[in-house]
Amino acid sequence: MSSSKLFSYIKSNQNANMQIVQREIMRGFNPKWYAVIHFNDAGNSKRQQKRRLDMDEVEVDLKVVKDQLYTELYGRKWRKQKNRSKSIWGIEYGNSQIKPHVNLIIEELPYPYDTYKSFYVLLDRLLPLKCKCLWARSSYVQPVDIDTFADLNSYCCKESDFRNSTIIHRINDYQI
Repeated sequence: MSSSKLFSYIKSNQNANMQIVQREIMRGFNPKWYAVIHFNDAGNSKRQQKRRLDMDEVEVDLKVVKDQLYTELYGRKWRKQKNRSKSIWGIEYGNSQIKPHVNLIIEELPYPYDTYKSFYVLLDRLLPLKCKCLWARSSYVQPVDIDTFADLNSYCCKESDFRNSTIIHRINDYQI
């Protein structure tokens, strides 16, 4: 594949992911928080480092993270709750091939996690205790301002390419 075709493919993948997020906003998705959560680097375990290279295994870990997050927010029967916060999940590798991070865009959270500090503590301290695949004290949270959401959307999708689709469709709370 020529470099111009490859660049065109990467740009079309990025645009498609950005359009998905914009479409969901048009359908009523109301993002309140943007968060980055880092997977651990697997330490000296070659097996775990190889696991981080397999997108299917990373997706399995991401499903566990989502399950634990929503279990903390809504209890064990969170899947049956119709008015829960919707979310969009993505994976990026950045400069590291073995340490991906999660991009999470989520709607308003229930009490007591409806403030910046409580949501940050949940992601940064409590969730890594429940999910061994996450690094503690490495999360980042920021409120979403709809006026600057286009910048956030492009950031979440900037690494989309043929290897890294960024948005994980099977985990998100929308229908394709």
